[in-house]
Amino acid sequence: MSALLALVRRTFAAAALVALACVGSSSVASAAQHPRPAVFRVGGAVKKITPPVPVFSGGFGLSPPITKLHDPLTVRAFYVASRKHAVAVVTVDAQGYFASYQESRALGITDERATAAHRISALRGRPKMGQGDIVVQATHTHAGPTLEGIWGPSPRVYLKLVHDRVVAALVAAARSARPAYLQSQTYDASRLDTHVIDTDSYPGWANDGQLTVLRGVDLRARATIATFASVSVHGAHVKGDSEKFLSADYFGQASRSLQHKLGGVAVVGPATLGRQESPVEVTDVPTMRWFARIVENYVERALGGARFVTDPTVRAAETFVQVPATNAALLGLNRAWSLPDDQKQQEAQSTGIYPIDRDDNPPYLDGNTLGTWLTALRIGRSLYVSMPGEPFPEVSHSLRLHIRGAQSVTLISKGQDDLGYFYPSWVYPFTGAYGSDHHIFNVAPQAGDQFIEGQLGLAPKVGFSTTPYVPPEQKTTEFGRDTQPGLEALAAPFSIDAARGGRGRLVFEAIYSPPKGSSSRPQGDRVHWSFGDGTTAATGFLDTGQDYGQGGLGPVGKVRMAHGLSLGTHRVVVSAVNGDGQPAQWRLPVHVWPRLRVKIVVRHLFGSVYRLTAVRHGGAPPALAWFWRFGDGRRFQGRTLIRRLSSGPARHVSLVLVDSTGSTGKASRRVGASG
Repeated sequence: MSALLALVRRTFAAAALVALACVGSSSVASAAQHPRPAVFRVGGAVKKITPPVPVFSGGFGLSPPITKLHDPLTVRAFYVASRKHAVAVVTVDAQGYFASYQESRALGITDERATAAHRISALRGRPKMGQGDIVVQATHTHAGPTLEGIWGPSPRVYLKLVHDRVVAALVAAARSARPAYLQSQTYDASRLDTHVIDTDSYPGWANDGQLTVLRGVDLRARATIATFASVSVHGAHVKGDSEKFLSADYFGQASRSLQHKLGGVAVVGPATLGRQESPVEVTDVPTMRWFARIVENYVERALGGARFVTDPTVRAAETFVQVPATNAALLGLNRAWSLPDDQKQQEAQSTGIYPIDRDDNPPYLDGNTLGTWLTALRIGRSLYVSMPGEPFPEVSHSLRLHIRGAQSVTLISKGQDDLGYFYPSWVYPFTGAYGSDHHIFNVAPQAGDQFIEGQLGLAPKVGFSTTPYVPPEQKTTEFGRDTQPGLEALAAPFSIDAARGGRGRLVFEAIYSPPKGSSSRPQGDRVHWSFGDGTTAATGFLDTGQDYGQGGLGPVGKVRMAHGLSLGTHRVVVSAVNGDGQPAQWRLPVHVWPRLRVKIVVRHLFGSVYRLTAVRHGGAPPALAWFWRFGDGRRFQGRTLIRRLSSGPARHVSLVLVDSTGSTGKASRRVGASG
């Protein structure tokens, strides 16, 4: 056995550089040319938060009490530590979450962070943590329970359950952490958000299309430990109050799928949120699942180009910001939570908004001044900044403009608290003009400016420099674009491997928005597709025209269509002309890679010891995961294995390889003396 162990050690050492070159497009080719990847400790954990009592769905109108669960609600934790410092992010499948509650200071995000930090600090071999090292964010699913009031009561028993599960997930993630390399990447996922469609966004205004991924992989096998993805788009596809069931929306669907394909724990949370609406919002579960496949595809493509993190820095900083609130109605609803239940119900029926359960005592509310926490986390050269609500893209634009030295700046929306929508003060006059609720759930026009300045004050504390913030900084665009028809399209997935016939099957959907003040649809209720390879089609479409009442959405004909395309990049064009003679067009690039084929190469080393190597042909490089299974039930991950295989079932081996489109290739064989 000692000979086998020695051989394994030598083989792993020799294979280390090869393995680094096989995971990520810019992996280490040689120590002389590239810095070595830094070593961290990474952990992840998932805990269920199934409500034990009826709860109320947040995000749309007043909700009935709901007990039915469509898919799991969870809290998901991602933990990263260097030798001396640790940070963590937790997502909670809920519409929103407060720092503290009127019922008790022992409920809410602030106490969760402090309690978890204390318990993690007591773990042997883990760096000490404080509450400022942890960010807790709600995923903002609109079919998740409200933990805030607004749409209905927030049962104390459920607030306590969520509190305890958040703490448990953080401690479990820290306890499970093991040595790892980190891979990091940002990716342009702007097509997930509307550009010219009116779905509670501002047609023609610039959005924030940045998607950020961070993955911890085992030092030797490159097996996934945990993946964290921040996506800048609302989870508002399932309308929980109408469906009368609870759902984590695309965040949960994408997280579960990524875990299945990559292994480890997947945590998908919201980045920039304000005005960041998908073109297929407020539809149904099948649409949500289709959209989740697109999000998953973006995460996989980002991981395909991920770089190893070479900077070992892990830091955090925190500050408390006080915002003079000007929205008297919201303050009144906050105070109204202390009323008897029957009076709160009357308040909801008269205003359409249930009272708000945020702590109304100092430091969280003092007169008309709201207090809230801002946190900045640094991992390598990436900066993650908490945002206590739904920041507009102008917030992310300003931070990226003024922070120097960071490889990426990612907003963690609904993090540490929830003060609704916020934006630089110059944006405020436009919020009422676009028929949204962005001015109704805004505590003060200058709140966004204060949060920008607060985070610019934290950036130097974690090692990045800044330049002065001087609003306004208008990274906007076409004013009045909503007076024209809007047409967009998405494909799930947008990048795929070909099947045996040499073609890739993608599922397309077109979305149409009539001009403002018009209901004119495309002629014949059809849109026309040209796929760039000589093939064409005509289909129905999803009709939008959404307003603050979340109405007007619906399918016109068959909206989704599967179509096979040959290898290569295709510029798909969808077009329509409405009844008023106004044309609209949208271009959508998609890619089909060669068919993925996998082979198991076996080398007999000595006795019953074999080296098994996965060899990939075709597909989209690089491989993201390798899953081995032996006939005796043993399972392993990694590109190369060295194992002692006795005779019998143990010599039957199968392999599943996942590439950077999420496509899978399979192989199996029997390992024998002649192998």
